[in-house]
Amino acid sequence: MRRWPLVAGALVLGAVGAWALARSGWFGVSAAEPRPVPDGDLEIAWLHVPTSTDTWENFVWGMKRAEMSTLPTGLKVDDRQAFPTRTTAVPEIVLSRDGFAGKVFVRWYKITNDAPYTTWAQALAARAPAPVAVIGGWSSDRARELAEALNGAPWPGQKPLLLLATATADAVYPDEDNYAVDYQPPKLIDLYDRSFRFCFTNKQMAGAVTDFVFADPTLRPGPAVWPELRALAAAAGDTWAFPWLAERAAGPQRVQAFAVAWKDDPYSLDLAQQFREAIAERGAASRRVRLSVEASFVPFSTGRFARPNPYEARIVDDILAHPGFPKRGERSVLVLPTVTAPARRVLSALAQGNPGVARRLVAVTGDGIPVNALFRDGEFAWPVRALPIPLVLFTHTDPLDFDEPGGPAPPAGYELTPPPRPGVGKHTTEDIRLFSVLIRVFAAGAYPDGAGRIVDGADQLAERLRGFSPAFFDPSGNRISGSGEHIVVLRPAPRVEGVVAYPDAELEVWTRRRGTGWDRIRRRPVVQTVRPSDLGGSE
Repeated sequence: MRRWPLVAGALVLGAVGAWALARSGWFGVSAAEPRPVPDGDLEIAWLHVPTSTDTWENFVWGMKRAEMSTLPTGLKVDDRQAFPTRTTAVPEIVLSRDGFAGKVFVRWYKITNDAPYTTWAQALAARAPAPVAVIGGWSSDRARELAEALNGAPWPGQKPLLLLATATADAVYPDEDNYAVDYQPPKLIDLYDRSFRFCFTNKQMAGAVTDFVFADPTLRPGPAVWPELRALAAAAGDTWAFPWLAERAAGPQRVQAFAVAWKDDPYSLDLAQQFREAIAERGAASRRVRLSVEASFVPFSTGRFARPNPYEARIVDDILAHPGFPKRGERSVLVLPTVTAPARRVLSALAQGNPGVARRLVAVTGDGIPVNALFRDGEFAWPVRALPIPLVLFTHTDPLDFDEPGGPAPPAGYELTPPPRPGVGKHTTEDIRLFSVLIRVFAAGAYPDGAGRIVDGADQLAERLRGFSPAFFDPSGNRISGSGEHIVVLRPAPRVEGVVAYPDAELEVWTRRRGTGWDRIRRRPVVQTVRPSDLGGSE
């Protein structure tokens, strides 16, 4: 009996049924269908993929906590439709301000294969009115895609603003890696002429981290010799008594630094370049050291949990065998512009290849490694005993800014309570605080003091955002330096044979002091080996 017609028919019916279910929204996939905007109100289109529920939840938290704002005052956030029970429904938050007419509807429109950025941009441009702003571009490559989609849409009137929350790249590299050596990639902020960035750029991050490392005597590259001793030896001219001091007193020591970048990640390529420039500039101004950075490039960033891929392993071997690899009593910098997994693999391989590497290298990066990977998920994501190298990273807000007793009362259900004891995980506050900053700055622009009503569109909103005093954005739309940079340092406990350190590491948060210098504002233990006393027992 011939079964092929029956099989073919079943396949066709199955395909048609699956298509119908998908179009109906059964799988959470639907065409781009923006919701209407009431007269006199505004909309922000929040564009992200359907799996980004954690990001949406943090955004809702940050938005709700904007009710605690004193600049501007009187903000109210209606979150009743923020978490609908049906996956096909559009999540929605509504912002208003006491004494002002007009509301802002923030709606999560989901990016799918059937409804990519270009489709949503076309649909939003066809609806009247267009959104006043779009929030999206959660990574640098997605930000490029979104900016190009907004540029290609036929906006009939005022084009919406593009609010970048976490896309940090200064330059955006093409997906192909066969561009010329002298290729000058375009600036991300320039791809769409109404862009405003609420995070700091790769250039700002690299500059801040480099400045901090050079300012901290326990981390800065070069010999572990205090400048005062070098000056003393030079003044005495006592080369026979202090030959090693005299050698260093003769002038800045040349130190080899290393950088690893991943070619399949535009963020990594741009941040690596920004670090090389920042280190060269900072080193040129130093009287102690002159740094040269040798960069190595990994074709792809996939790999196992702790074992480096073949290209990463080869680069690790090259670094350990490099003639400029720091000797005992010396320290250098390793630039790791990437996310948690590749950084973990490289540092693990370095520690296995040279047990003394923890005293000879300081790893620096941007914001690709979240503090949660060190603080909440450390036992799995960042086991400090296997990764003993100090790590310096950047955050756009204070990641350990939990609610303090006696402080402003947060909205019910949106408290940020600190961990009850070391070793007990809690979400850090970095994303929630950043989203709260975004909404407060947006609200200050959307609700002009004394006006009594919301702005009438994107043109007026853009004018107000650019006109803040003191300024929050520079003329290009980037956030101005000195408005909230934070540095996080993970200091693993020294490893001593046969001794179990407690705590396993310390996590420090630093912020830039007005003018110059850095102030430590947080210091918390990292406990991955839980003691009986932490569980209420006896040791």
